[in-house]
Amino acid sequence: RLESINMFVRIIRRSAPALVGRGFATTSEAAAHGLIEIREYTVKPEGFAQFMKVASEYVGVRKELLPLLGMFTCDMGSCLHRMTHMYSYDSLEQRDAARSAAVRDPRWKTFLELSRPHMQYQENKILSEARPIYQALQLQPTALFRSPPKPAAPAKVVYELRTYQLKPGYGSVPALVEAFSKGLPAKVAADPEGQLVFFGHTEVGMLNNVVELWRYPSAQACIQARQAAREVPQWREAIAAIAPGVQHFSSAFLNPTPFSPWQ
Repeated sequence: RLESINMFVRIIRRSAPALVGRGFATTSEAAAHGLIEIREYTVKPEGFAQFMKVASEYVGVRKELLPLLGMFTCDMGSCLHRMTHMYSYDSLEQRDAARSAAVRDPRWKTFLELSRPHMQYQENKILSEARPIYQALQLQPTALFRSPPKPAAPAKVVYELRTYQLKPGYGSVPALVEAFSKGLPAKVAADPEGQLVFFGHTEVGMLNNVVELWRYPSAQACIQARQAAREVPQWREAIAAIAPGVQHFSSAFLNPTPFSPWQ
């Protein structure tokens, strides 16, 4: 019986890339996800409305072919005619298989033909989850995050994308992760409304780049959380520890599109 169970597990693992590529990941498969792809499309200002219309019409195809997590437009802090979208993979091989299948799909080809005339610039990066952060906060993997139910009179939900560019060297990212693992639990305890959705660092793209994604019920709630964090001693110590290794730091407020899985 044990051998039969082991054989079943091996079959599932071999099938996982194809299943996830079609949008049919199981909970156990999703729990193993550790690679997040962030894609940023800078759209021509005059074509932004038409691009979003096409993206909305073909979002069902995108969800079927690719493991989409969220799609956002910028509200404040970055390029205002940019769409940011995120995907979760358990390996680069799985990503290659999923994207290769999408390229062959005639519906995806039609989407590309309709959307590309409005495109100005495309960029992506691959990041690994910083597991010590998830362990310190007892967070589930990013692929398992689900948006909470909307209240009766919802405010304008904001996802804050925080990006740190660290100095070159192998020790920069581990030092930040260690400091944040110590300081973030106290910061989170002082912030009842914010939710950490993703925390990771680049594997492909601008290296020594660390990204946080937080969800807040409103932009004002985000600002209030930031003000409260400044009064938390453990968080102040964490920031003081990592500040010498940070070259620059940016923050952008993103709004989920109406057709984004994350809301």
